Amino acid sequence: MKYRKVEVKDILAVFWRILVLIVIEVTTAALLIDAGLMFWWGLILLGLMFWIVSWHCHYFGYECDKCGHKQQISFGKEFGSLNLVNRKYLKCEKCKKWNRAKILVVDEN
Repeated sequence: MKYRKVEVKDILAVFWRILVLIVIEVTTAALLIDAGLMFWWGLILLGLMFWIVSWHCHYFGYECDKCGHKQQISFGKEFGSLNLVNRKYLKCEKCKKWNRAKILVVDEN
């Protein structure tokens, strides 16, 4: 699999998805919480979180700072690992060391 550095268009893709998430979350909160439908609002919020994390783990990969190994991670690792602005604290699949992995974009061309 090929990877490339993060560009402005990738940052905008993240920005727009977060904006959509916020608009839907706030709108549904205003409508559903006021009507006493907290369960449905929570379900929508979980669906939105699943959508954005799933997209992120397919769109981005990571490069180990120690050995340079490039990898994509699973949904569970993406959701549960610590984010550090443009890096993620991960255990490398190759060298088995914990480090700040640099974020890369999966290049599907």
